[in-house]
Amino acid sequence: MSSVSPSVSDRSTTTPDYQALYETAPVAYFSVSPGGYIQMLNPYAADLLGYKRRALVGQSALSICPPGPEGRERALQVLQQVQQGHSVEKAEMRMVRSSGTELWVHLTVHPVQNDDGTIERFQSIVTDITSRKEMQAQLETNQVALESRVQARTAELERVNEELRAEIRERRAVQEQQQRQLAAMDAAMAGMSIHAPNGAFRYANQAHATIYGYDDPEELIGESWRILYDAQEQAYIEAEVFPVLDRGEQWSGDLTGLRRDGSTFPVYLTLTPLDDGGLTCICEDITARKEREQQLELYTRRLEVLRDIDQAILQAQSPADIAQAAMKRLHHLVPCSRSSVALLDRNTNEGTVLARYSAGESMLDSGVTVPLSHFQFTEAALHQQHHIVEDIRSVKQTPLIQQLREEGIQAFMTLPMSMEDTLIGIVNLGTEDPGCFTEQEQRIAQEVTDQLTIALRQAQLLEQVQQHTERLEQRVEERTKELESFTYSVSHDLRTPLRAVDGFSRMLLNAHSDQLDDEGQRLLGVIVESAQRMGQLIDDLLALSRLGSREMRSGPIDMDALVDDVIDELDRAHPDRNIVFSCDPLPRTCGDRSMVRQALTNLLSNAVKFTQDEAPARIRITSDTKADVPTYVIEDNGAGFDMAYADKLFGVFQRLHDDDAFEGTGVGLAIVERVVQRHGGHVEAEGAVGEGASFTFTLPKETATPP
Repeated sequence: MSSVSPSVSDRSTTTPDYQALYETAPVAYFSVSPGGYIQMLNPYAADLLGYKRRALVGQSALSICPPGPEGRERALQVLQQVQQGHSVEKAEMRMVRSSGTELWVHLTVHPVQNDDGTIERFQSIVTDITSRKEMQAQLETNQVALESRVQARTAELERVNEELRAEIRERRAVQEQQQRQLAAMDAAMAGMSIHAPNGAFRYANQAHATIYGYDDPEELIGESWRILYDAQEQAYIEAEVFPVLDRGEQWSGDLTGLRRDGSTFPVYLTLTPLDDGGLTCICEDITARKEREQQLELYTRRLEVLRDIDQAILQAQSPADIAQAAMKRLHHLVPCSRSSVALLDRNTNEGTVLARYSAGESMLDSGVTVPLSHFQFTEAALHQQHHIVEDIRSVKQTPLIQQLREEGIQAFMTLPMSMEDTLIGIVNLGTEDPGCFTEQEQRIAQEVTDQLTIALRQAQLLEQVQQHTERLEQRVEERTKELESFTYSVSHDLRTPLRAVDGFSRMLLNAHSDQLDDEGQRLLGVIVESAQRMGQLIDDLLALSRLGSREMRSGPIDMDALVDDVIDELDRAHPDRNIVFSCDPLPRTCGDRSMVRQALTNLLSNAVKFTQDEAPARIRITSDTKADVPTYVIEDNGAGFDMAYADKLFGVFQRLHDDDAFEGTGVGLAIVERVVQRHGGHVEAEGAVGEGASFTFTLPKETATPP
């Protein structure tokens, strides 16, 4: 900064006031030697960096900057520039606190020269812009976060003056210090002022005068603070602000200032009481910040309403419900007293009101159909252009326009609903206040209209899908009945001749076997065995087909008891086998007990069958305790299978072993899969040839209701 002007020394009679302002100002001031060492700083500067003042005096100014191009390298560039006699204004750089955390600052440095022209020191003003940088970064990245209010910065009063050896030298040092402070305040960007106990201005810098619309600070000296605020704001200050100051506390907050020309603006003040009953004032014009806050608030509210529209669309049941929900929420974004959605049919030249939202009654309610000629600006909508009528009396008075006038509508806007260059409808917004909608309101209305168009198209497609699904379900039901009829016919028609073949074969084998040679007896035995296998196959197929249509009778199932029951049955069926069953405690489940028993019987019977060559055969039933739903595992040490063919295990008639080695119909595991799926679970198998197999299946929790 330039050397102290004569006006500074002229004001020396009130130096204690400037000392108090310097000490309490929420602005960091530094005095730096020509060599770059800190000579003096105010309390706010020390607090900003987290140091005691005496800890920084005598230190290099570069020591409070972090390494790097934005810190120490930038500070060195500034130092070199001011050493050449040049001032630096608002250099943006980083500084580092005693804690190691970094902050962004604006650095303003002015060289102060002696009478002989040599540089005596550098006067520096440091402004913390960390919050501003973070706010700018937030606005640049998502534009949806709200701008944080500039936090009031308070400075703790602290007296750390060094003990001077002589009273004369102390006064001289204080006077020089106060002159530097006054010069710094005069050059400050923030408005600063000092007030007497009666509220009159004793000092004001140029920034303070400019903020309130005055050309010269001298115009304020001697005037009351009241000239800067209207009557309402004066009353607020007296009722809310003065009591805080009277308690000796600092006050910070937003007020509405009054400029010299009578205009008002938002201002942020920090007021600090003085010992003599006066106060210091730091002020900042926050008009731009308030405008950004309002824009962010509007943008945030717009996103919230659009989100609400999305939620309403998702919850809607029909196109009319979707349109009604969108119109209701559009009223929160665009000032209108009436809105409607109409679908247009170019073939019949008619339009049908799909939804309407307004406070009062209307003849044009949902479901009403009117000729297209009643829609004054349908042709404009055909070209995907919205149309605004500022005065409804200026257009042709169709029945629709006349109806709007009777409802009190003075102006309206029509927006097209187009899908793939085809106009499918229009949105009308009416207002009782003459005039036009703002550009922003037009954009919002069109955005909601486009969103509604897509939603209506999706709803139409969904209705088509639902109709197609209903037709498919009807066809499936018809085919199911035909299949049940066919299954009954097969079971009845096949069983009769099969019983005859089986019965007569047994009679022939028992009564006339002595008339047959060995080969004849063997062939007759094959016939009997094949008839029995075919009967079992018919039973299994009938059981599989009935699973899909059988009504489930769900209830709690004690799996431990059910497994014990099945194991007892298998032990009785294979008395000559050496089978070792082991069963861990199993979780209870919920389902159709007979179906689950059938699945368990098939799986355990399968394990018994494929362990016929093992002595002993080991079959273990366990559960997966870490699973979210009851999960059961049946393991055996039998023949196993090749995992390459695992996808065929649960198919009907799919067998991975020869009939001569292991008997079976190839339907048992298909029944298991059908039972598990009907309970909402899944089944899978693992195994290796010669190393056994493991089957895992899930069932519902005991408190759940199976599908």
